[in-house]
Amino acid sequence: MSTARPIDVRCARDRLIDLLGLGETTPIRDVNVQEAQLTVNVGAPCEISIDPAQLGVRYELFDGDAAVVPACSVDGTGEKAILEGPIIDKADKTFRIFARKLDPLTRETFLIQTATVKVGLATDLPVSTPEIAEVPRLVDHGSRVVVSISGSQAGATYGLIDGAGRPIPMTPPGRVRGNKDGAITLTASRVTEDTVIRVDVQRTFDEGEGRAPLHAVLAAELPIAVRAARDLVVSAVGSPVLPQGSATITIAASQTSALYSVHVRALSTVDFVPGAGPTERVIAVPGTSGVEVYTPRPPALWQAPAGSAQHGDAAPGNGGVLELGVGPLLDDSIVVVQARKIHAAAGAPLESAVQLEQAAVVLVRPEPAPPLVVQIAANADGASGTLLVSGGQPGVFYHFYPSDEAGELGLPAYFHRRDERDPSMNKGIAATEPEAADNVPRRGLRVEMDLVITRDPSAPGASDPAHARPLDPLVDIAPLPLGGAVDVMAIKARTGIGWVAKRSVAFTQVTDGSSPSEQGAAPEPAATEP
Repeated sequence: MSTARPIDVRCARDRLIDLLGLGETTPIRDVNVQEAQLTVNVGAPCEISIDPAQLGVRYELFDGDAAVVPACSVDGTGEKAILEGPIIDKADKTFRIFARKLDPLTRETFLIQTATVKVGLATDLPVSTPEIAEVPRLVDHGSRVVVSISGSQAGATYGLIDGAGRPIPMTPPGRVRGNKDGAITLTASRVTEDTVIRVDVQRTFDEGEGRAPLHAVLAAELPIAVRAARDLVVSAVGSPVLPQGSATITIAASQTSALYSVHVRALSTVDFVPGAGPTERVIAVPGTSGVEVYTPRPPALWQAPAGSAQHGDAAPGNGGVLELGVGPLLDDSIVVVQARKIHAAAGAPLESAVQLEQAAVVLVRPEPAPPLVVQIAANADGASGTLLVSGGQPGVFYHFYPSDEAGELGLPAYFHRRDERDPSMNKGIAATEPEAADNVPRRGLRVEMDLVITRDPSAPGASDPAHARPLDPLVDIAPLPLGGAVDVMAIKARTGIGWVAKRSVAFTQVTDGSSPSEQGAAPEPAATEP
């Protein structure tokens, strides 16, 4: 049950006095008359509210000291009443309200409050963004923004402008006509930078009316923060294949409002796409024989990829091609770019960050100067020999050639890669985990990529094969003159990328009297990246 207002109690008191004949009361003068300024279109009637309109009192509209023509009046019922006024011409009007007791009483007076009716366009309408509830309003680059306006004026048209007064393209194009009986919506087609959305309202008239067009901007302001663009082109400068060292990444059409930083992660076996791998989210590395790398779809909001590290400081966009240095790179890597913006919002600054859709792949040639040791021993029959190779880079095949000759001496030597998750363990065929929704195996060896059969240790049960590093490779070769050198070409197993040219490596003869096949693993070579 609502509580009666003091003015309602006074109205009831006066009504009782009149009914009992205790006296004659005058209409209460301080009832509320149209609290807010009333704005109407030119040529439209006005409506003035009276609250409360006393029971037994007639309210008439006066223009100065004379009643308006035609007469406009309403009889009170004790509740709020609407007094319909005349059609308004070009000039603003301030009306007086004349209150008269109905017969048999004839007491009359003017109400204290007047009603000002302004001809033109209302600028204090409620404006909102119904699809963006939170404040500050933060949307993705290229999003549409729906603006709702309540109480719009019939005969007026509405459009969107930015804080500088420039028109904002809308969908569908064209201005929207007002509707006083319901909300209207205007849709900004595509926002790309932080902006303040405002509403422009206009009213035009027929030439015969001889009236100048009306124009105004609604008072409401809608600040919109826009995340950085994600669909920029990211690529490596020059060839994506380079020796160990630094690289340069370019970002096309960088935004001056964004800060860009590069985050680098070494590629693992699972990142390389086999011939029958997924067709989506794949980077085909130019300048290679079909090397493809799988990249997961970026998250909606920035999350640093697992195992990645930022290289260098963030740099602001320049509106064109932005170059960022990456390095040093020791192994094949994928480079993702973070685009971060600091938005000027009410209160504290608002920050947002996204990952660009495109990533860049940089493939690194084998280690240029590995501590490679080559030992040779001839078999007893002298018909062939054996090379014991140690100190090679994991994941690399080493091909051996007689000096200045094209034909290989034998099969290449391969140095086994450790498990990417646990470098203390060897990879194994049984290490493959169930595939996820992206259909990419998580771990384990891949045939035709890094599956190489190693030789058995001399005492198979003496060590744990899951953790013991395989014995260094033996290469069966044709006889070579002792005390010489061989040409070596290093080629990565996963990419087929090798040194630019062969390199000469001196070899020595096994001198301890043991067969190379009896020798174990050499000390662990210096790791580049597992």
